[in-house]
Amino acid sequence: MTDTTDYTFVCPECAESMVVNAPMRDALIDNGCVICGSSVSDQSFSHA
Repeated sequence: MTDTTDYTFVCPECAESMVVNAPMRDALIDNGCVICGSSVSDQSFSHA
């Protein structure tokens, strides 16, 4: 079963905000913010 949950991401450093799906959420946690490169944790996401 595929996780189709959407999350609202808010970067703790640059405050960039976007809605992402589960694979994008995992990529952000692994790679950091796509805008500023800051480290991202679970706390940066909420259910959209």
